[in-house]
Amino acid sequence: MTDIKIGKWYDPISEQWIVPRETSPETSSAQSTEERLLDIHKRDEAERIWHLLVDCCARE
Repeated sequence: MTDIKIGKWYDPISEQWIVPRETSPETSSAQSTEERLLDIHKRDEAERIWHLLVDCCARE
């Protein structure tokens, strides 16, 4: 997957322009690997919980 660079965007709730922080390439690659692993873990955990809920509701 490729990184998409988004410029600033307007948040209508806070009524402010949001500008993403710039990261250095070295920090970005190290963080992106850790973040990617964390995202995978969160997604797997959410999927596990979802399946437990579906199984629980299916029994009733």
